[in-house]
Amino acid sequence: MMEYSKSECEYLRMQTKERFDKVKEAWISCGRWALPHRTKVLLAQDPGQRNNQHIVDSTHILALRSYVAGFLEGNTSASRPWYRIAHADPDINRATANREWLDKFTRRTLVTLTNSNFYHSAGQFYYDFGTFNTGAHYIDELPNGLHFHNLTPGSYYCLNNNLGVADILVREFSLTVKALVDTYAKKKNGKWDWSNFSARVRKLYEDGNYAQKIDVVHVVKPNEKYDIDQPSALLNKKWISLSYEVGSTNNYTAGAELGLSTPNPKEANVFLKISASKRKPFIVGKSESSENFEYGEKGPTLDSLGLIKSLNKKAIGKDLALDQMLKPALQGPASLKKSYISSAPNSYVPLDAQSISQGGLKPIFQVNPAIAALNQDVSDIRNQVEKLYYADYLLYLTRNPKTRTATETNAVIQEQQLIIGPNLQSLNWTYNNPVVEFVMDYVLDEDPYLEPAPDQLQGQFLRTEFISVFAQAQKAADLPVIDRFVQMVSNVGQLQPQIFDKVNWDRLADLYEDRLFLPAGLNNPQSKVDALREQAAMQAQRDKMMQETVPALSGAMKNLASAKG
Repeated sequence: MMEYSKSECEYLRMQTKERFDKVKEAWISCGRWALPHRTKVLLAQDPGQRNNQHIVDSTHILALRSYVAGFLEGNTSASRPWYRIAHADPDINRATANREWLDKFTRRTLVTLTNSNFYHSAGQFYYDFGTFNTGAHYIDELPNGLHFHNLTPGSYYCLNNNLGVADILVREFSLTVKALVDTYAKKKNGKWDWSNFSARVRKLYEDGNYAQKIDVVHVVKPNEKYDIDQPSALLNKKWISLSYEVGSTNNYTAGAELGLSTPNPKEANVFLKISASKRKPFIVGKSESSENFEYGEKGPTLDSLGLIKSLNKKAIGKDLALDQMLKPALQGPASLKKSYISSAPNSYVPLDAQSISQGGLKPIFQVNPAIAALNQDVSDIRNQVEKLYYADYLLYLTRNPKTRTATETNAVIQEQQLIIGPNLQSLNWTYNNPVVEFVMDYVLDEDPYLEPAPDQLQGQFLRTEFISVFAQAQKAADLPVIDRFVQMVSNVGQLQPQIFDKVNWDRLADLYEDRLFLPAGLNNPQSKVDALREQAAMQAQRDKMMQETVPALSGAMKNLASAKG
């Protein structure tokens, strides 16, 4: 236990919290408007407390919902493969044995994700990513598979390494005394072992104060004591996790005052739990940021926050104006102050001659809300908000079922898909790649149904190729130009067939396989194609020789018969 210092963990907590404080106010602003229930930790609110009463116009809420649904299906789809595993060398990939094993490896990793709660957690990640520009998973390796926890904004802090990747995670959370003991306590000889708890927790538990909350800190970082030359067992692994009570120093004097037996003073630096893992057990995905900052600095909610507030203000103003029109505040002669004035339908308000001469009752405010102009302004702002959330692209087909031709629709979709590129690149680097690499490593270690890799792939670095709908849209951006070229060649070929000699048709088939991420086996390997062509050429040559030989042989036989006659 003395190998790891609680003071060092507290120093890391202070550093990471200081970095987080730079974005805390921005997270609160974005969260209050787009995702109020995820701001409870940021605002120190109790669970179940409603905090969305201020939202009147829900344009951005619907746009964020479309954003999440679009990324779930377009980036990490549960219904179709969204990546494939390959070697960096295309020639190695083309070998039949290698290709079959890589395809099976890809399928096994996809099955592992499907059997876990990843696709459920990914939805919450995209909500956080679209609102706070950052989202995080903590991954538990359970006996029956993986479990992805979504970390609540404000409950975790991180630090980046020199590559811009988070490699230190600090979590803060609270547990009741009972939950704390159930989670971290062990028994010796049928009794609780209190050596990893503070005297305060032991006293609370023994007094039956089970509901009292205890603050806990969980630090995950690279294990400086990891020795690659030693067996990977117990704590000799790449990542170390340290959990401890906040503010607890195992004060043995206080323990003695409470009448508690105290542990050995040499074990003063006590942790609730110390564990190690081969794989980094957390993933922090974020959008673009400057100067290796740990959290994303650009996203749809932050970009549209002013527009969201403007829409809300206009909605409230319009309601107030309509109220003044329907139920106006009235002014009139003082003599009517004690009169019975009713606003009920078909009611009658009697006015004396003096009141009539003074103009009778009339509204205090002359309200002219200019409803048409206001609606046009609101419509323009809503369009801007939806564009910032990519809703115009994600919902294009739903909103334009019959208004455009198929060619126009494809052109618009391809153009809009390119717009999503920068956001997708950030996800690839900070989220998609780490998820796939974690699962790849896990499957190689834990999956009993995956046979060993072929010799050419043993010990080799394998990379991820993303084949999601979004990835295909990015990579296939040049296919319309290629299709135009093929169409031109086909048209000219009807007049001048020699133009077909100019086209490398094999290259065209390979290019479409690459751009559309076609399944293995649809395109034959070039070696097989060459062998088939060589076989066909030889067969054609034999047929030609046969055609030339048969008439000659027939003529010779005829001449021989004539000579005998």
